Amino acid sequence: MSMRDLGILAERLITEFPEYYPYFAMTEFNYKDRAPANSQNRNPLLRIAGSDWTADGLKTGRTEEAGFGLVGSARLGDRRVVFVISGLASDKDRAEEGEALANWAFRQFVSRTLARTTTRVAEAEVFLGASGTVGLVPQEDVTVLLPALVQDGVTAEVIYDGPLLAPVEAGTAVAELVIRVPGLPERRVPLLAETAVAPGGFVSRLGAAAAALRLRFAGAASPAT
Repeated sequence: MSMRDLGILAERLITEFPEYYPYFAMTEFNYKDRAPANSQNRNPLLRIAGSDWTADGLKTGRTEEAGFGLVGSARLGDRRVVFVISGLASDKDRAEEGEALANWAFRQFVSRTLARTTTRVAEAEVFLGASGTVGLVPQEDVTVLLPALVQDGVTAEVIYDGPLLAPVEAGTAVAELVIRVPGLPERRVPLLAETAVAPGGFVSRLGAAAAALRLRFAGAASPAT
Protein backbone atom coordinates (compact mmCIF):
# COMPACT_ATOMS: atom_id res chain seq x y z
CA MET A 1 0.00 0.00 0.00
CA SER A 2 1.43 3.38 -1.03
CA MET A 3 1.24 6.66 0.88
CA ARG A 4 -1.32 7.84 -1.65
CA ASP A 5 -3.42 4.74 -0.98
CA LEU A 6 -3.34 5.52 2.74
CA GLY A 7 -4.54 9.06 2.07
CA ILE A 8 -7.43 7.81 -0.08
CA LEU A 9 -8.39 5.25 2.57
CA ALA A 10 -8.35 7.95 5.28
CA GLU A 11 -10.63 10.21 3.27
CA ARG A 12 -13.07 7.36 2.64
CA LEU A 13 -13.16 6.48 6.34
CA ILE A 14 -14.01 10.09 7.22
CA THR A 15 -16.66 10.67 4.57
CA GLU A 16 -18.32 7.25 4.31
CA PHE A 17 -18.21 6.00 7.90
CA PRO A 18 -18.87 9.11 10.03
CA GLU A 19 -20.50 6.98 12.73
CA TYR A 20 -17.22 5.17 13.38
CA TYR A 21 -14.71 7.92 12.73
CA PRO A 22 -14.92 9.47 16.25
CA TYR A 23 -13.12 6.37 17.59
CA PHE A 24 -9.91 7.68 16.00
CA ALA A 25 -9.97 10.75 18.26
CA MET A 26 -10.14 8.74 21.48
CA THR A 27 -6.87 8.90 23.41
CA GLU A 28 -7.63 5.71 25.34
CA PHE A 29 -9.68 2.57 24.75
CA ASN A 30 -9.84 -0.26 27.26
CA TYR A 31 -10.60 -3.27 25.00
CA LYS A 32 -12.14 -4.93 28.09
CA ASP A 33 -8.64 -5.40 29.54
CA ARG A 34 -7.68 -7.77 26.72
CA ALA A 35 -4.79 -5.65 25.41
CA PRO A 36 -3.64 -3.22 28.11
CA ALA A 37 -0.43 -2.41 26.23
CA ASN A 38 -2.50 -1.07 23.33
CA SER A 39 -5.04 0.93 25.34
CA GLN A 40 -3.31 4.26 24.63
CA ASN A 41 -3.73 5.98 21.26
CA ARG A 42 -0.22 6.64 19.92
CA ASN A 43 -1.24 9.50 17.66
CA PRO A 44 0.90 12.40 19.02
CA LEU A 45 -1.25 15.10 17.41
CA LEU A 46 -4.20 14.31 19.68
CA ARG A 47 -2.28 15.62 22.67
CA ILE A 48 -1.04 18.90 21.22
CA ALA A 49 -2.20 21.88 23.28
CA GLY A 50 -2.35 25.54 22.32
CA SER A 51 -2.80 25.03 18.58
CA ASP A 52 -5.56 26.73 16.59
CA TRP A 53 -6.37 23.44 14.85
CA THR A 54 -7.60 20.17 16.36
CA ALA A 55 -6.46 16.69 15.37
CA ASP A 56 -9.03 13.88 15.31
CA GLY A 57 -7.24 10.93 13.66
CA LEU A 58 -6.08 8.66 12.28
CA LYS A 59 -3.31 6.07 12.68
CA THR A 60 0.36 5.62 13.50
CA GLY A 61 2.54 2.83 12.20
CA ARG A 62 6.07 1.48 12.01
CA THR A 63 7.85 -1.14 9.93
CA GLU A 64 11.50 -1.93 9.38
CA GLU A 65 11.24 -0.87 5.75
CA ALA A 66 9.18 2.33 6.16
CA GLY A 67 10.23 3.51 9.61
CA PHE A 68 7.83 5.55 11.73
CA GLY A 69 4.77 6.92 9.95
CA LEU A 70 1.50 8.71 10.55
CA VAL A 71 -1.79 9.15 8.74
CA GLY A 72 -3.01 12.39 10.25
CA SER A 73 -6.21 14.40 10.07
CA ALA A 74 -6.89 17.80 11.59
CA ARG A 75 -9.57 20.48 11.43
CA LEU A 76 -9.58 24.26 11.61
CA GLY A 77 -13.10 25.63 11.42
CA ASP A 78 -14.73 24.10 8.35
CA ARG A 79 -11.41 23.07 6.83
CA ARG A 80 -9.87 19.63 7.14
CA VAL A 81 -6.45 18.42 6.06
CA VAL A 82 -5.46 14.77 5.71
CA PHE A 83 -1.78 13.94 5.32
CA VAL A 84 0.55 10.94 5.31
CA ILE A 85 4.17 10.92 6.46
CA SER A 86 6.60 8.00 6.51
CA GLY A 87 10.27 7.11 6.72
CA LEU A 88 10.98 8.85 10.05
CA ALA A 89 13.58 7.63 12.51
CA SER A 90 11.63 7.83 15.79
CA ASP A 91 8.28 8.55 17.36
CA LYS A 92 9.67 11.96 18.40
CA ASP A 93 10.42 12.81 14.76
CA ARG A 94 6.96 11.61 13.82
CA ALA A 95 5.34 13.94 16.35
CA GLU A 96 7.39 16.96 15.30
CA GLU A 97 6.96 16.42 11.56
CA GLY A 98 3.23 15.76 11.93
CA GLU A 99 2.68 18.99 13.83
CA ALA A 100 4.85 20.97 11.40
CA LEU A 101 2.99 19.58 8.39
CA ALA A 102 -0.42 20.41 9.84
CA ASN A 103 0.72 23.96 10.66
CA TRP A 104 2.10 24.38 7.14
CA ALA A 105 -1.09 23.12 5.48
CA PHE A 106 -3.37 25.49 7.38
CA ARG A 107 -1.10 28.54 7.07
CA GLN A 108 0.11 28.21 3.49
CA PHE A 109 -3.21 27.33 1.86
CA VAL A 110 -6.53 29.17 1.82
CA SER A 111 -9.98 27.86 1.01
CA ARG A 112 -11.94 29.74 -1.65
CA THR A 113 -15.47 29.14 -2.93
CA LEU A 114 -15.39 29.92 -6.64
CA ALA A 115 -19.01 29.11 -7.50
CA ARG A 116 -22.16 27.75 -5.92
CA THR A 117 -24.89 25.53 -7.26
CA THR A 118 -27.10 28.61 -7.66
CA THR A 119 -24.47 30.48 -9.70
CA ARG A 120 -24.68 30.49 -13.50
CA VAL A 121 -21.07 30.20 -14.64
CA ALA A 122 -21.63 30.15 -18.41
CA GLU A 123 -24.14 29.49 -21.21
CA ALA A 124 -24.20 26.73 -23.80
CA GLU A 125 -25.62 27.08 -27.29
CA VAL A 126 -28.70 24.98 -28.09
CA PHE A 127 -29.61 23.84 -31.59
CA LEU A 128 -33.26 23.59 -32.72
CA GLY A 129 -34.53 24.67 -29.30
CA ALA A 130 -37.16 27.11 -28.10
CA SER A 131 -34.19 29.03 -26.67
CA GLY A 132 -30.84 29.46 -28.36
CA THR A 133 -28.89 29.05 -25.10
CA VAL A 134 -29.14 27.42 -21.69
CA GLY A 135 -27.44 28.46 -18.46
CA LEU A 136 -24.85 26.18 -16.86
CA VAL A 137 -24.60 25.73 -13.08
CA PRO A 138 -22.18 23.58 -11.03
CA GLN A 139 -23.34 20.19 -9.81
CA GLU A 140 -21.83 21.07 -6.42
CA ASP A 141 -20.41 24.11 -4.68
CA VAL A 142 -16.93 24.65 -6.10
CA THR A 143 -14.54 25.17 -3.19
CA VAL A 144 -10.83 24.82 -3.82
CA LEU A 145 -7.74 24.92 -1.65
CA LEU A 146 -5.26 27.42 -3.04
CA PRO A 147 -1.63 28.13 -2.21
CA ALA A 148 -1.65 31.51 -0.50
CA LEU A 149 0.94 32.97 -2.91
CA VAL A 150 -0.56 31.92 -6.27
CA GLN A 151 -4.23 32.84 -6.02
CA ASP A 152 -3.96 35.12 -9.05
CA GLY A 153 -2.82 32.23 -11.23
CA VAL A 154 -6.09 30.28 -11.07
CA THR A 155 -7.84 29.73 -14.42
CA ALA A 156 -11.18 28.16 -15.31
CA GLU A 157 -12.51 26.83 -18.61
CA VAL A 158 -15.95 25.52 -19.63
CA ILE A 159 -15.84 22.52 -21.99
CA TYR A 160 -18.80 20.91 -23.78
CA ASP A 161 -19.70 19.31 -27.10
CA GLY A 162 -21.98 21.81 -28.71
CA PRO A 163 -24.24 23.13 -29.71
CA LEU A 164 -26.51 20.99 -27.54
CA LEU A 165 -29.43 19.42 -29.41
CA ALA A 166 -32.90 20.24 -28.06
CA PRO A 167 -34.68 19.08 -26.03
CA VAL A 168 -32.43 19.64 -23.01
CA GLU A 169 -33.62 18.47 -19.59
CA ALA A 170 -33.01 20.66 -16.55
CA GLY A 171 -30.34 19.20 -14.25
CA THR A 172 -28.67 17.16 -16.97
CA ALA A 173 -24.87 17.15 -16.96
CA VAL A 174 -23.95 18.74 -20.29
CA ALA A 175 -20.53 20.35 -19.69
CA GLU A 176 -17.50 20.50 -17.40
CA LEU A 177 -15.83 23.31 -15.51
CA VAL A 178 -12.06 22.73 -15.57
CA ILE A 179 -10.17 24.58 -12.82
CA ARG A 180 -6.41 24.84 -13.01
CA VAL A 181 -4.22 25.94 -10.10
CA PRO A 182 -0.45 26.27 -10.65
CA GLY A 183 1.37 23.31 -9.13
CA LEU A 184 -1.78 21.28 -8.38
CA PRO A 185 -3.79 18.70 -10.37
CA GLU A 186 -6.63 20.18 -12.39
CA ARG A 187 -10.14 19.79 -11.02
CA ARG A 188 -13.17 18.97 -13.17
CA VAL A 189 -16.70 19.79 -11.98
CA PRO A 190 -19.82 18.70 -13.93
CA LEU A 191 -22.01 21.56 -15.12
CA LEU A 192 -25.77 21.04 -15.31
CA ALA A 193 -28.40 22.60 -17.51
CA GLU A 194 -29.97 25.33 -15.40
CA THR A 195 -33.40 25.08 -17.08
CA ALA A 196 -35.17 22.86 -19.56
CA VAL A 197 -35.12 23.81 -23.23
CA ALA A 198 -37.97 22.42 -25.28
CA PRO A 199 -37.74 21.79 -29.03
CA GLY A 200 -38.45 24.91 -31.02
CA GLY A 201 -41.57 25.35 -33.08
CA PHE A 202 -41.70 24.83 -36.82
CA VAL A 203 -40.70 28.37 -37.69
CA SER A 204 -37.74 28.51 -35.29
CA ARG A 205 -36.54 25.06 -36.35
CA LEU A 206 -36.80 26.03 -40.01
CA GLY A 207 -34.84 29.22 -39.36
CA ALA A 208 -32.14 27.32 -37.46
CA ALA A 209 -31.83 24.77 -40.25
CA ALA A 210 -31.57 27.51 -42.86
CA ALA A 211 -28.89 29.29 -40.84
CA ALA A 212 -26.92 26.05 -40.53
CA LEU A 213 -27.13 25.48 -44.26
CA ARG A 214 -25.92 29.02 -44.98
CA LEU A 215 -22.92 28.51 -42.72
CA ARG A 216 -22.16 25.17 -44.35
CA PHE A 217 -22.22 26.53 -47.87
CA ALA A 218 -20.31 29.66 -46.87
CA GLY A 219 -17.58 27.49 -45.41
CA ALA A 220 -17.45 25.31 -48.50
CA ALA A 221 -17.20 28.25 -50.94
CA SER A 222 -13.78 29.28 -52.18
CA PRO A 223 -12.71 32.43 -54.05
CA ALA A 224 -12.51 32.16 -57.82
CA THR A 225 -9.06 32.06 -59.37
